[in-house]
Amino acid sequence: MSMKGIFLNLELGFDDPEDRADSEDLIVRLLAINTRQNLNFLHKNPNTPALYNSGVVYTPPDQADGRPPLKKQDIKELIALLQRMGADTETALMVVRALKGMEIFLDLPALYRRGKGDCNELVPVRVAELWRAGIAASPYLIKGGSNERGGISYHAAVLWPDGSMEDPSLILGMGGPERAEERREEIRKNCERWANHMAAARHLIEAEGALPHEVNSLVDKMGLVPSDGVFRSPYGQTD
Repeated sequence: MSMKGIFLNLELGFDDPEDRADSEDLIVRLLAINTRQNLNFLHKNPNTPALYNSGVVYTPPDQADGRPPLKKQDIKELIALLQRMGADTETALMVVRALKGMEIFLDLPALYRRGKGDCNELVPVRVAELWRAGIAASPYLIKGGSNERGGISYHAAVLWPDGSMEDPSLILGMGGPERAEERREEIRKNCERWANHMAAARHLIEAEGALPHEVNSLVDKMGLVPSDGVFRSPYGQTD
């Protein structure tokens, strides 16, 4: 049996502390499931470009990307068309919800085909890359303030084993030019991580006789920096 895709029709509650804690836990678990799927893909497709080499950029979440509202008459016509095609009512409504903007967690191949994604998709790729390189990173949920709809905003980032954070969304354009300084700091942290791991690799080669191509390949698998050293976002290049 094969499954081309799985849709979880979940409505998460955030009205009280208990519901909020449960929902936050479920979101992190969903991110981890996506990460596990991405890791499987990377194992089977080892030549896949790293995220920071892929050309993928950040885009706002599906529920906040500024898409225009659907007209009621268009919705009715779409539902009628889907029903004529044999879709049941719930499937037709699911398609409408997707067009209106529901959170969709794309896996790595779907993300790369689309060319853009939000933190729900970028973080699972980065964590999968680190897992493949033996780094015990994990998806992490950052709670923000209230959003324009009266709810709570959340942002996913990468939690490194040392407690530091990596924010691929910020590196790949989140916040636009206004967050250029923060973006440079995120990039600086990744460059520093790369330099530290390269220094450790040189020690392994010189002091313990490790094979250069093996340790260098391991650092490359971490995907910390683009192959040419230049990070790219929709707002230009940043060394």
